[in-house]
Amino acid sequence: MIKSDAISNPSSTYINILNSCHDHQAITYYQKHGAETVEHAFAIANILHIHSKVLEASFFYRVAFDMHSKQQTEFPLPQSLLQVRLLCLLKSSNTPPPEELEELEGYSPGLANYIRGIQAAWHHGRTAEGLELVGNAFESFHSGEEIDRLYLELALRHPPAGLEAHEENDGLPHVPARLYMYWDSNPPDEILRNVQYHQELLGADFLFFDRESASKWLYDHYGREICEIFRKVRHPAEGADLLRLYVILANGGWWLDADLRIRSKDAWDRLATTTRRSCRLFTTHNYVLHNDFFGAAPGSSYVANAAMTALVNTFSYPDLYIAFKTGPGVLNRAISRAIHTALQSKQPISDLQINDQNGFNDFVEEYDVTYKHVSSSWHSA
Repeated sequence: MIKSDAISNPSSTYINILNSCHDHQAITYYQKHGAETVEHAFAIANILHIHSKVLEASFFYRVAFDMHSKQQTEFPLPQSLLQVRLLCLLKSSNTPPPEELEELEGYSPGLANYIRGIQAAWHHGRTAEGLELVGNAFESFHSGEEIDRLYLELALRHPPAGLEAHEENDGLPHVPARLYMYWDSNPPDEILRNVQYHQELLGADFLFFDRESASKWLYDHYGREICEIFRKVRHPAEGADLLRLYVILANGGWWLDADLRIRSKDAWDRLATTTRRSCRLFTTHNYVLHNDFFGAAPGSSYVANAAMTALVNTFSYPDLYIAFKTGPGVLNRAISRAIHTALQSKQPISDLQINDQNGFNDFVEEYDVTYKHVSSSWHSA
C-alpha cells in the first residue's frame, strides 16, 4: 500500500499508478489537469472508484486529503475524503491503517465506526457487530449514497433484522392488485403500445397518468402545494418519482415504469400470491432498491418516509442527483431507518418483504424503447 506522503517524485508515481491500472479516462484526466489540487486528485479518485479500481482510488483520495486545508468550509470535507479512502481499502481487501481510523475518529466518530462496522462484517464475518457499529451513520450522507446500500446488504445477511418473508402473515394489510404507470406528455408509439398491453392485461386494475391527470390527482389528494412542486420539477423523471410515492402512499398497489412490462397474466397473479407482507421491494445486484417496480399497502410507513425525504431533498438539495434526491435513494434511506429502528428496539421488521434482482425478473421485463437511445438521460439532469 503506497502512502502519498512518502513519495519523493509525485508526478512519476501518479503516472505509474494510473498506467498500472489501465484506466484511460483517469489517465486522460490527469494529463489534462494533473493532480496538484484537491479538486483534481478527488476527481481522479472518483473515476477510479467508479471503474472499480479501488486500491488506486484509495491512494488518490489520500492525496486529496493530504492537500486539504482541513477546514470545514472546504468541500469535499476532509472526513469525507478519509472515509471513502478507507472504504476503498476495505474493498481492495486491505486493512485500514489504525492511525488513519483514529484520524477519522477525530473528525467524526460516527464515520469511523461506519468503517469499523464494514470491516467487522466484510473481513471478519461479524455482521451483527457490523450493523451495530454502523448504526445510523447513514444520516451523515445524502439519501441513496453507498452507505445505504452497504447497510441493506449487511441487514439482508443478518436474519434478526427480519427482512426475509417466508411465512404467511394474514394480519397485515394486503397490497392491492392495482398497477400504476406514468408518462408526462406526448408518449411515443412504443409507450402507447406498452400502456395498451397493460390495459388489456389488467383492465380496470391498471391506471395510466400523464402530467395533467397526475397534477389533478395530486391536487385532489394532497392539495395545491404538492401539485405545484410536482409541476415545477426540473426533469420529468423527478416528477414521476414524486408521483409514484404519493400514489402508492394514498391508494396502495404497484408502480411500474413505462419502460417495463409485466411478463404475463400468470406473473401478475403470482405476484399477489407470493407477496406476504404489506410492502414489497426488490434490490438490484448491488443493493439499490428498485423504485421502477414496487408495491405497498395504503399508508405504508416506508413509502411515507421515502416521500418525506424526497420533499426535504427537493427543498434542501435542489441540485442533488435525481436518483438520490427523489429516486431509488429515498427508498433505500427509508429502509435504512427502519432497519436501524428495528435493531435498536430489538423488534424485527414484520411488514416488509425484500427480494433480489432474480425475484424482480420473475415478474417484469425490460421493454425496449428507442427514446433511451436518442434522448438526453435523466442521469445528466
